[in-house]
Amino acid sequence: MTRKNDEIKVTKVEFLYVNQPKRRKIKVKLNTGSTIYIERCYESWQQYGGTTDELYITMPIAEEYNDWLHGEDLDADEY
Repeated sequence: MTRKNDEIKVTKVEFLYVNQPKRRKIKVKLNTGSTIYIERCYESWQQYGGTTDELYITMPIAEEYNDWLHGEDLDADEY
C-alpha cells in the first residue's frame, strides 16, 4: 500500500493471449503491489483489480492498446 505522498508507478506490462484476439488482455503490475487487468469491452475497454487512483494511472495504457485488444496486430518491438 502506498502512502499519500508516494507516486503510483507501473512496474511491468504483459500482453496476454497475443495469438488469441478474442481472449486478449493486458496485465499491468504497479509498485503498490496491485495487478490491473485491461480487457476489451464492446468497442472500448474495461479494467479491474485496483483502486480508483490505480485504475486512473493505467488508463493511458488501455487507450493506447485498445485496437490491439480488439484484434489489431502490433509490431514485434511494441510487445
